[in-house]
Amino acid sequence: MNKTHEYNNNFKEEYKKAIQFLKKGCKCGCSKKVPKEKFAKRRAEFQSLPKIGQDIYVMADLNSMNEGETTTSSRFPKKERTNKRTFYRWNNKTPICLETYLNMLGISHTYLEWVRSHLINKGLTARIHSNIGNMPQWATKMTIDENIKKKIKKFLEKYAQEHGQPDPSQKYARKIAVEVRTSGKIFFLPTEMSYKSVHHDFIISVGENSNLKSLKYEAFRRLWHELTPNIKFMKSRTDLCDTCHKLKNEIHSYKDEKERETQKKNFFSTENKQKSKDATIKRTQN
Repeated sequence: MNKTHEYNNNFKEEYKKAIQFLKKGCKCGCSKKVPKEKFAKRRAEFQSLPKIGQDIYVMADLNSMNEGETTTSSRFPKKERTNKRTFYRWNNKTPICLETYLNMLGISHTYLEWVRSHLINKGLTARIHSNIGNMPQWATKMTIDENIKKKIKKFLEKYAQEHGQPDPSQKYARKIAVEVRTSGKIFFLPTEMSYKSVHHDFIISVGENSNLKSLKYEAFRRLWHELTPNIKFMKSRTDLCDTCHKLKNEIHSYKDEKERETQKKNFFSTENKQKSKDATIKRTQN
């Protein structure tokens, strides 16, 4: 529904722009020769195409409208030269100027020249962006490869095990996104932590000589969402009782793993008892 709504809004906007151009008209006056509604519809439909579809459409148009003339140069009378010209038309019949053609499709002159250059050099083939296949850098001084992703993921998972708590209610949480639930057990980090504080701890953990030292905060945060969407922060608003808050703080104070696991069990049993008690109170009130 949302995509259809966006498509309709974009269609109407492009249609309106085409009508506004026709009201103003081009400098040579050829825009008065084209039918308004069909002209505006052509632009709106063209703009609704994907990028590759627009490229192929313009290349096919140029291919049909290009015509060559063989002339001689005044400097080199014995040498023949080919002067290629493009005669823009509406529906391959009515001649139109470049300005009208650009507004008919809603494209810039620069884009048209890019497509023309590609057509001349590589023929009627899809244009491929020069960055496709390159590793993303995400505003950082380093290249993000699979090896770096593994190190960051390992750090975040270990960090969540040491500082976070698994969500005891995730078995029953239907609202949790499928991609998050399938990525692993959901962990909640304490409310006093943030993405920036974890990023700071990460930079400290890698050491002075590591190339990961230059990993920027924004890149770290994007990788966090990509690699470990199951690691989240606990919301500041919570219905935990004072006992649960006390146990939660005690869990982080224990350095011994066995003591920490024991405290986690106490925390979950106390929290579940509190939830059961609250549910009983609500039923009796109703």
